Amino acid sequence: MKRDIAIDYLRSGVTILVVVHHAALAYTTFSHYDPGQYLKSTAPVVNTLRWMPLDFLVEFNDMFFMPLMFLISGLFVIPSLERKGAGRFLADRTKRLGVPFIVSATVLSPLAFYPSWLLSDAVSRGNFLLGFFASSNWTPGPAWFLWLLLAFCSVVTIAYRLTPNLVKKLSLSAASAQSLIGIFFVVSLLTTVLPCLFILPDTWTRLWGPFVFQTWRLLLYFAWFVLGVALGAANPNLSLSRDNLRPWPLWLALGVLAYVAALFGLRTEYFANLPEWAMKAIPAIFYSLCCTFTSLAALGLARSFFRTARPLADSFTANAYGIYVFHYGFVTWIQFYLLTKPLPVALKFLLTLAVALIASWLLTALLRKTVASEVL
Repeated sequence: MKRDIAIDYLRSGVTILVVVHHAALAYTTFSHYDPGQYLKSTAPVVNTLRWMPLDFLVEFNDMFFMPLMFLISGLFVIPSLERKGAGRFLADRTKRLGVPFIVSATVLSPLAFYPSWLLSDAVSRGNFLLGFFASSNWTPGPAWFLWLLLAFCSVVTIAYRLTPNLVKKLSLSAASAQSLIGIFFVVSLLTTVLPCLFILPDTWTRLWGPFVFQTWRLLLYFAWFVLGVALGAANPNLSLSRDNLRPWPLWLALGVLAYVAALFGLRTEYFANLPEWAMKAIPAIFYSLCCTFTSLAALGLARSFFRTARPLADSFTANAYGIYVFHYGFVTWIQFYLLTKPLPVALKFLLTLAVALIASWLLTALLRKTVASEVL
């Protein structure tokens, strides 16, 4: 299959947003650290001084970057299934997603959360690993995305195996820009408004051990993954063409406006006289608008600007998956090291971001080179 530079580079860009998100969480005004239950904190390490601009960066990022990541992942499912067959595809997915998840959950996540434990009341009791791997505490960190993506791939693979024609008929390869907006928005509404009426936004569900997911967004993530599958079922270059996505600057502006509206929706005093269901539904509606317009704008931006391969960008793209897997430990240890340093908060954030990106990039490149040399 011919390489799609725009989608490759966009996927790398979303990976950067993931690192930005985690690097910023130690410095937002809403972050809090609980020394009594450090795994219940909003971030493993939280700085004493905060920087409000990072609140907006994190909140806006959170509106779209994970649904977009699932969407992009879905684009390659049907072409891979057709090329490899269901059995080989699922075996490859299990190897590529399942093995890193196990390594992350058992090795990388404890390393990433160890600085948080050092700051907690639990340090006086010792037995870090025993407490961390307790069934009610065990967290895989950002690797939750890997097992959930593998589960989604498994569901689509079974559906493809049972009804291949039906899966192909769901193709969105010829959808217009207006159709894309309508489909994305309606799907987002259907999968967010109803869950938000019954589930708190910060609620996570644990199936067992490290198999956790963000409860109210589960349907949204799966729906956006399926949208990606539908777009990639034939030729994604049609619906996601540069011409079709040309209004992306307008969409980005609309996404930002929806985010601003969502901020007001999250402050219940503005809707004090509305029924409780409306106070929950209105932010979900604005969330759906922001997610739809911003994600489509990101796709349009990628089509407009990412048209020529660049060596540095190619290197980052080749290592982006490893950066996602490895970055979290670098983030938390750098934040831990900078806690007592008399530096401006903005500089701490930038140092955390830069060092975590570069270190995880170099580590991934080194491991890939080592594995390649051993194979040869």
